[in-house]
Amino acid sequence: MAPSTPVINVDTTPVLKHLVQFNPSSQLPIKMCGRHNFTICKAQISMLLHGHALYGHLDGTKLSPLETIITNGLVTANLEYKDWFCQDKFIQNALMASVDATIASTIASVANSKAAWDQLHTLFANKSQTRIFSLRHYLSRISATIRAGDSPISYAELFDKLLDHELFLKHEDLQRTTT
Repeated sequence: MAPSTPVINVDTTPVLKHLVQFNPSSQLPIKMCGRHNFTICKAQISMLLHGHALYGHLDGTKLSPLETIITNGLVTANLEYKDWFCQDKFIQNALMASVDATIASTIASVANSKAAWDQLHTLFANKSQTRIFSLRHYLSRISATIRAGDSPISYAELFDKLLDHELFLKHEDLQRTTT
């Protein structure tokens, strides 16, 4: 039997990993328009990124590696950072393509996909919760008013009253935004 010769790989450069590119028109068909559909769009994006094992870019568990490393006393570019950076930009681009044009500048102006995700949460998630609580408050007031009446009202009358109330609220919102 011939003696075995150890094989040494001289090139220690890591091979670039497979980067996931997205097709937002087919993978993220529902565009985020604001707080009224934030929850649906959040679920759509979360499912896609969990499916590709990339959700860590959004929740901060997949941290950015160092941009440079020291190898044999020399400062060199960290290829792991390059991979992370490229993948993060693909994710940020998918986020930007999955929102309405009026929201896209918010995502374009931040440094990475986690910051974009956090910004969307700040703008829309908290407001949707506030809106739910305010709607509950309005409905409880309407319910109390209906119960306080002397005679029951028909569904058609209730529908008309709710439409009138909705118009009143929209008018109030418009006045608040213009002042």
